[in-house]
Amino acid sequence: MMEDEELEFVEDLEAILHLTPEVQLAIEQVFPSQDPLDRADFNAVEYINTLFPTEQSLANIDEVVNNIRLKIRRLDDNIRTVVRGQTNVGQDGRQKKPETPLEPTNPFLEDEDNVSEKDEDLDRPKKTKAPDNPFHGIVSKCFEPHLYVYIESQDKNLGELIDRFVADFRAQGPPKSGTDEGGAVLPSCADLFVYYKKCMVQCSQLSTGEPMIALTTIFQKYLREYAWKILSGNLPKTSTNSGGLTISSLLKEKEGSEVAKFTMEELCLICSILSTAEYCLATTQQLEEKLKEKVDKTLMERINLTGEMDTFSTVISNSIQLLVQDLDAACDPALTAMSKMPWQSVEHVGDQSPYVTSVIMHIKQNVPIIRDNLASTRKYFTQFCIKFTNSFIPKFINHLFRCKPISMVGAEWSVKPRPATPK
Repeated sequence: MMEDEELEFVEDLEAILHLTPEVQLAIEQVFPSQDPLDRADFNAVEYINTLFPTEQSLANIDEVVNNIRLKIRRLDDNIRTVVRGQTNVGQDGRQKKPETPLEPTNPFLEDEDNVSEKDEDLDRPKKTKAPDNPFHGIVSKCFEPHLYVYIESQDKNLGELIDRFVADFRAQGPPKSGTDEGGAVLPSCADLFVYYKKCMVQCSQLSTGEPMIALTTIFQKYLREYAWKILSGNLPKTSTNSGGLTISSLLKEKEGSEVAKFTMEELCLICSILSTAEYCLATTQQLEEKLKEKVDKTLMERINLTGEMDTFSTVISNSIQLLVQDLDAACDPALTAMSKMPWQSVEHVGDQSPYVTSVIMHIKQNVPIIRDNLASTRKYFTQFCIKFTNSFIPKFINHLFRCKPISMVGAEWSVKPRPATPK
């Protein structure tokens, strides 16, 4: 019974290892070998008879067996190295951090930049591309039908990576305000794209056909998950409480305590998420370009990450809108109180209207924090300022019209700011 099972196993193994003549020829030409064990028509019986033609030659059997074991050990080591390289790809990505909090490296531009810098410093000619190998892809195409195993493995690994990012964020919290981390790009995004690059390179070495398209679909899935779970999912929720304030309450207002506003930590978090979304947007564009370079030309049109780039753009817009709404809502109670004041009864001009003091205070509290935390993304700070101005000015004018009737003295006091203190 045991001999029958062994014979059946050998037959199954030979069926699996059977290669077409074209593939076998390509292997022999690309990887020539004089070892009889590498021959396609290898016959174990003939090989043994060649090694031990007589009974006396069996005295050398230990040395022969040791040599074969050495070959097997070397082959095992090579296979183990490849497998470990695949297994540790996530850990390698984890170790790759942005060089500075505000200037994370782009993994898809890193190699080209390094080469160009070395060429300029050392004044050496740039490396030319190696000529195409006529046998490239012949062997790997035999394995394409089975590469779904690799794709499924990456799907699982990326799912676990996203879950770990979520857990790390919950455990470590957002970037700390008042430090260099405030408003910084989240390190998890660099880890994600380094992992993507390694997966892309590995897959392209195995196949540049349909498996690359399948891998792209997996990339798209987890780019969206990162945007939802790590970025949008951690944006603070707005809560406004602007009702019931009067001029008297504004006079008592201290540090905005009576207006529900984002804390400094929440403002820093929003800026950090905005900066991270901008990094993801730019790097996703580079990822799309690299995927198109790697995939077969006939499949290039199927590589499209526009939807994912739009998702990150939406995160940026939502972040800016949150910052605008927060400051806008903080100024609302002052405008409401202003419109309720009996301006026609004002007979004396004071130093500065309470509502003007309140508006200026909130602007001075928020704007410097946002400016400092968006230092690396100045265009978005500019967008914030423009959007706030476009929202606040029409609202301010509308409330001014509600103040009618108003006396001449009241009109002077309603818009009079405190004079600047001489330096």
